[in-house]
Amino acid sequence: MQLPDDLDRLAREHLEVLKAEAATVVERLGAGADAVVRKVYRNRGSRWFQTFVRRSRAEREYHNLRAVEATGVRCTTAIAWSARRRFGFVDESTLVTRFLPDARTLKQVLADLSPSEAWRTRAALAAAMGRLVARMHRGGFLWATPMPRNVLVLGDPAAAELAVCDTPAGIRAPRSVHGGRLATIDVFAAAFSPSRRRDFSAAERMRWLLGYTNGDRAAAKRLWHTLARRPVVVHDALRALAATWYTYLGSPLRRPHRPRAEHP
Repeated sequence: MQLPDDLDRLAREHLEVLKAEAATVVERLGAGADAVVRKVYRNRGSRWFQTFVRRSRAEREYHNLRAVEATGVRCTTAIAWSARRRFGFVDESTLVTRFLPDARTLKQVLADLSPSEAWRTRAALAAAMGRLVARMHRGGFLWATPMPRNVLVLGDPAAAELAVCDTPAGIRAPRSVHGGRLATIDVFAAAFSPSRRRDFSAAERMRWLLGYTNGDRAAAKRLWHTLARRPVVVHDALRALAATWYTYLGSPLRRPHRPRAEHP
């Protein structure tokens, strides 16, 4: 897929570097309604060898964002992607998405909100995150990386309006995964991993589960008892198995799930 022809023009109008690392550069180009985000992923060393005849990260993320959008969950709109290959390996790939104004990552917002001073807002954000993941799961999409850095808070955090912004490791299943074993991969990563236990209090994590189960306390408690005792090594193994099956082995044999968009 070709990138838009006007990226250079947008860069001349406005260019802001949002992230600059050896492997990833993220830039905002343009201003106003025309603004876009350009992500450039570079592969070096062992990472380069892992890309042989595989889809590039930008391509995966492009199609995954389209799949998220199909579930009715708000996300950064994917515009285009490109990849530069050499001998079947991906040297570099680029993804272009629409820029969402007045947005910060959930990670940034949580860092600015202390539990004692803004507990209502933190509880609302946790519940909204649970509802967001539930809608993705009902649409047959497993996020695989439901971390606060991969979701945007739009406007006032107290309104708890969220949007997905990063999905390169997502898995598209042939049917709803909500409430099943596959879903626990996301639920663990979002509410029970060591990092999330540092991000959220126990009460906030229960709010997350209640958001995910649509207020079903019995179901939330069952998930809590199941995942509170799950070792990280078990979570990592389940995620690797799911990625192998749905991405490499099973997906060519299965008809993709095409959900109807949900509306609140």
